[in-house]
Amino acid sequence: MNKKIVDRLQNEAKEFLTGKKLVLKGVTILPKEIEVYYYNGKEGFTDKSVHGNELQQKNKNHFYVHRWGLKQTDPYKGGNRPGLDFVLSDEENIFYSYLIRSAVINGGELVIGPNKVLKKIIEISGLEPADIEKAKVDLISDNKLDNVLFSERINLGENAKDYISYKLRAVLCDEYYKGSKYPAKERMIVDFLLEKIKSGNVSKEEAKVYAKEKLGYIPTVIKEKCK
Repeated sequence: MNKKIVDRLQNEAKEFLTGKKLVLKGVTILPKEIEVYYYNGKEGFTDKSVHGNELQQKNKNHFYVHRWGLKQTDPYKGGNRPGLDFVLSDEENIFYSYLIRSAVINGGELVIGPNKVLKKIIEISGLEPADIEKAKVDLISDNKLDNVLFSERINLGENAKDYISYKLRAVLCDEYYKGSKYPAKERMIVDFLLEKIKSGNVSKEEAKVYAKEKLGYIPTVIKEKCK
């Protein structure tokens, strides 16, 4: 059951990263790295790493700024703790959102890190967190041909339990990838290419070329596999 749900969530994340951009009050946000947070008791997908704040349910196409509690009236997290989720849920009791881990905002440089993304949006838009949450986000078509790579989500707490191992972090492998400081950069490329080699979708030579293009070098495991 959970594998089918994870596959679906991965496909939806891929479609989001390769097909959409977000516009908030004239500010254009191009997500490059996201983490999927989904809780649906009816399906038995009870991932306790999801905050469960009421703004993560029945609040489609809005942002949720991280809080300490479950109510929208609870205080925002302070310091470097708060991040920004784009909400996909349009139903009660289904909590579904994407943590925006990295993004390009208004055509600027790649911003890496959830708190840095939030701060940059506040800086550029001039909006306070409450105003960011109130505004409807426009979801605009913006097709890209780049691959999407997956890994486990970063720094989950013990509440996640078995869900820690699920590959619900998605990264767009585009022109920003090589020069970025994404966590687990090499491992995502290796996992992606080994799967492609196994399925026969890329040749061993093509795998080496791709790794060199996206990382600037060929990882040892790819060299060994592609002898």
